[in-house]
Amino acid sequence: MNEKQCNNCGVTYPLGEEYWHKDGHQPDGYRKVCKMCRIEDKKEKENELIDARIMALEKEGITLLGNLTKGGSDIPHMAETFQRLIEVFGGPGGFAQHFMANFLSTSLGSSTRQRMLDTILRLNVKVSESGAAQKSLEEITDEDLDREIEETARKLILLTPRRLESHGKEEEATAGSDSDT
Repeated sequence: MNEKQCNNCGVTYPLGEEYWHKDGHQPDGYRKVCKMCRIEDKKEKENELIDARIMALEKEGITLLGNLTKGGSDIPHMAETFQRLIEVFGGPGGFAQHFMANFLSTSLGSSTRQRMLDTILRLNVKVSESGAAQKSLEEITDEDLDREIEETARKLILLTPRRLESHGKEEEATAGSDSDT
């Protein structure tokens, strides 16, 4: 008995660890399903789990959008929203595992791999610049978050070209009226 037929795909392969996983409970010492089928089954199960997580995220996102359009009081801060998104992947560790699995599945030197590295570097720079790495989410108070949101909103308002022009004129008018007193 030098060959065995896979119970899943029906293909006959030579007995050996190249095509079969070991199983001490089987008479020939190998599993009933070939390695290729087991690998495909594992990928399918992982994809199903990811799909379930994505569906959960979409459901939560729809609820969140509903609250936003109603102007509900339970609208989370961006940090909370981001935290909920990360939870869908199984927390920061799970997200990192998914990210690394995708990274390692890309070809060496590919543009996708380079974009992934660039994204991580940009994220690192942004976190460092913002000072967000100084405190964990548990340590940040509502007042800290409100202050951050206010500062970000102020910066965004100031960045629009019309606002910049009018803001400059307001400062000039304020400076002129201050000198008059």
